[in-house]
Amino acid sequence: MTEQNLPPTSDGQEATIDWSVLDTFRTFRKQGDPDPSTRLINIFLKSSPPLLDSLQTAIQAAAPESLANVAHSMKSGSLNMGATGLGELCARLEKIGRSGTIEEADALLDRIKLEYAAVEAAFRKIMPENEN
Repeated sequence: MTEQNLPPTSDGQEATIDWSVLDTFRTFRKQGDPDPSTRLINIFLKSSPPLLDSLQTAIQAAAPESLANVAHSMKSGSLNMGATGLGELCARLEKIGRSGTIEEADALLDRIKLEYAAVEAAFRKIMPENEN
């Protein structure tokens, strides 16, 4: 697969995902072993909600350095999974935090949450039934 926008989720949000990243993970699969991309998707889906909560906390606490650090972590994880749209939004939030402010961070976090929900839905659609 190549980078594509999936059909909109129920709220109309589309996820921008570079599926070739997950395809690359699959090349490391040993015969008879589970798909490594499934394991990595599960890790991503479990680790992202606490990061989203930490972004919200940093904004509420007016802590731009914390905001930048957490946004950097979420950006890295997203890009490593091929979630390019989410990664780009997190990079913008990281830049805001690095500038020493949280101005406009709240609105951007709302967009990040929508994009994450779309990414999560897209990843869950490709997961084997017993892995969801």
